[in-house]
Amino acid sequence: MTPSTKHLSPTLLSRIAEAINSIRYGAVHITIHDSQVVQIEQTEKIRVCHEADRTTGGSQPSGPSRPKEDQWNVGSE
Repeated sequence: MTPSTKHLSPTLLSRIAEAINSIRYGAVHITIHDSQVVQIEQTEKIRVCHEADRTTGGSQPSGPSRPKEDQWNVGSE
């Protein structure tokens, strides 16, 4: 069977969509072995704003905050 004729099951598509929709910032990695999806992995980035950052009067760009050295990366399985 060629890749163009393979179809993903509705359950698998639902799990991929759930992984994408459940995180705000991060990545979804899909692992494939022998043309089959065997793993869906999501990594969520959590940005932490410290009290000192808010009181120093530093300018913050509008929109989502930019990554800082103190950001946390939390992976969930």
